[in-house]
Amino acid sequence: MATRLEQYGYGTAWQHITTDYYEGHRPQMTDYHMHDYYEISLILSGNVKVLLSDRAEQSDRCRLVLLRPRTPHYIVCRPDQLYRRHNLLFSNDFLADHADDLQSLLPAFGKNGVVLELTVTEAETFLSLIQAIKAEQDLFRQKLLLLYFLSLAKGANPSNATPTALPPFISGALDYISEHYAERLVAEELAWKLHVSRTALMTNFKKHTGSTLNEYITRYRLRRAIKKLQSGESEPEAARLCGFHDACNMIRCFKKHLGMPPRKYLALHVSEAKGGSAE
Repeated sequence: MATRLEQYGYGTAWQHITTDYYEGHRPQMTDYHMHDYYEISLILSGNVKVLLSDRAEQSDRCRLVLLRPRTPHYIVCRPDQLYRRHNLLFSNDFLADHADDLQSLLPAFGKNGVVLELTVTEAETFLSLIQAIKAEQDLFRQKLLLLYFLSLAKGANPSNATPTALPPFISGALDYISEHYAERLVAEELAWKLHVSRTALMTNFKKHTGSTLNEYITRYRLRRAIKKLQSGESEPEAARLCGFHDACNMIRCFKKHLGMPPRKYLALHVSEAKGGSAE
């Protein structure tokens, strides 16, 4: 099974490095995925669960999450607390002329991702570096700032939180959904494929991801449907390609989970994009 590769539309437009900021009281529309680039998330507030391929860590402390390319992950927050995070994304090409330095700093990312628990002072230091990287116009100095950031991360202490081991059948379920979301998905059949009982699958899925299996599948399909609609697909075609029975069912799911029908959601999304980030 293969975890979905998500590029989030950056492509060549971000020219090897970019930052973004998010805050809100509800979880983002996200799911289990990976990227072709390095991702660093500075979590400043919120009760947030970081789910990696082999473990899950939940805390309301400031944390730094470091992920090398093609590291499966899923970050989800509880909606009753304000969630704030900064992302720093960069490609191998960005540090190609500092390949030896990058190689020496790779332990900061670990094998399956690293989660660092930060003091307020440490979080402020990493935040100031992200802001400096974003503001820096000189490419050479920008690279040096990134290398300094990584050297600090490499020297920081890992999270003191006791991680919860992730059962292989949970990562297997997440991978299977990412491959077969357009098909009919039934809990009993998925459990049979993963060689576990339906009860074990449903109970552990909720425990480790924070959502029920059906909720996760629906949100996953909604994310795919949003991308299809943004690319110009009609509502009936997007519904068919994303595993909804028909356009009416997809529209009901939009209203239930996103609070509005597809056309209104897309119009609002375009309006927010034109307005810039919340940073």
